[in-house]
Amino acid sequence: MWWDKPNKAPAKEAEPLPFMKIRWVGFIVTAIITVVTTWSLMTQGLNMGLDFTGGVQIEASRETPFEVDVVRAAVAAQGFTESSVTPTSDGTVVIRVPLEEDSTVEETAKKLETALGAGAKILKTDNVSGKVSGELFGKGVLACLLAVLAIGMYVWFRFEVKFGTGAFLTTLHDVYAVIGLFSITQMAFDLTIVAGVLTVAGYSINDTVVVYDRIREMLKKYRKLQITRVIDISITSTLSRTLITSLATMLAAASMAFLGGPVLFGFAVSIVFGIIIGTYSSIFVAAPLLIHLPGRIPGAKYRGEEDAAAERAASAT
Repeated sequence: MWWDKPNKAPAKEAEPLPFMKIRWVGFIVTAIITVVTTWSLMTQGLNMGLDFTGGVQIEASRETPFEVDVVRAAVAAQGFTESSVTPTSDGTVVIRVPLEEDSTVEETAKKLETALGAGAKILKTDNVSGKVSGELFGKGVLACLLAVLAIGMYVWFRFEVKFGTGAFLTTLHDVYAVIGLFSITQMAFDLTIVAGVLTVAGYSINDTVVVYDRIREMLKKYRKLQITRVIDISITSTLSRTLITSLATMLAAASMAFLGGPVLFGFAVSIVFGIIIGTYSSIFVAAPLLIHLPGRIPGAKYRGEEDAAAERAASAT
């Protein structure tokens, strides 16, 4: 038809952004993040929340329903700056506070009963030991490590060994950076933050797989181009998708941080920071690792071993 314009020359492809030319900047930023996180963890550690430090836990009831914000403010007025207030489906409320050195479990429970006001009845009082909380922290760390390892193995089998190794290191980098944020700022690190870290791991690998899948696709399409050029084309073609998805998720997480109250603030901060780090690492960590990790250049089976070997030498310079 006339609108097909068969004689019209095809549109020239846009020049890809030169990400690989500045990949060393990304490595420097990553090194700084790693060093600062390690220094902070070694010098001040994490500010463990009540989930990991133990304390006194009570369950209380009364005829009128409890309002969480009111209960939290009343508990704070008794001198407990850190507390966990959880309503139950039965109309009761579970409160956990740290056990002060000069107080007993009974004295702490009495303060909480006073905070709840007239008509409140303490149904149960428990002393959550530090040993149990330490075991819970160990299980949380194990869950994070197993999640990162499983993600790396999946990408290994789905793509190639180098892709799997790159995905594992990238996800580990993102998780480590989020933990470093909580060590540096000394925000409380509890089970909700562990959930946030696991969410970041999933988001990070999603971004990484999108980039890796496009790189593999472009390796088949552009068999004669250098690997650095192929990676630039791949990242540029997925950049708009990556930025739009990251921005939309960040807006939702930021809303949760500002409107969700203190209970969800730490979780939301971990998600927002994790999205920023995950977007950065999928471009400046995951992709360059394909060049600098030892072993066969990615896509060698599509391009011929001799061409890949020559390209490895060229891309290293």
